[in-house]
Amino acid sequence: MSIRFIRALVAVSTTLSFAAGCAAGPLDCEERSSEGARGDGAGEPMPAVRTDTVATEASGMTCTCLAGKEFQNGLCYPACASGWHGEGPVCWKPCASGFTDTGWFCHRDAKIISADTSKCPWYDKCGLGSSCSKCPAGYENDGCTCRRDAYIYAQESYGRGAGTTPSCSTQ
Repeated sequence: MSIRFIRALVAVSTTLSFAAGCAAGPLDCEERSSEGARGDGAGEPMPAVRTDTVATEASGMTCTCLAGKEFQNGLCYPACASGWHGEGPVCWKPCASGFTDTGWFCHRDAKIISADTSKCPWYDKCGLGSSCSKCPAGYENDGCTCRRDAYIYAQESYGRGAGTTPSCSTQ
């Protein structure tokens, strides 16, 4: 289960569940599957369930969403704006280049590199008290080193509403 899915569940107080296959959960399904029984005593193997697709097949059923909606976690949601991605009822904007997505936040680690002190005199190799030490753009000059502080910001998001049930039919 992804971090994004968990946070989407927290963001929405009421969640609609669509169960396909075993109602008791995946562990119960695995046990029955390993025994070679479907759970009704027929001795048939448990059918595979595909998820995160527009059409999902389970127990002889095919489920689809209307045009402009995407199937996710058993429900249909409106598609997110171009460049954004959805997790349940929430659309998330990707982090800026160079930042790491940590769930609700984007972060960039601190970084320290050597300064260009080639123009500094021999008696002031770090350029302390003068401007002979140079750093790249975005870095603070600390003399012999250049520092870029860590930066964290909240990831932009918007709600796309509670999911709707897909249209399901037998094959």
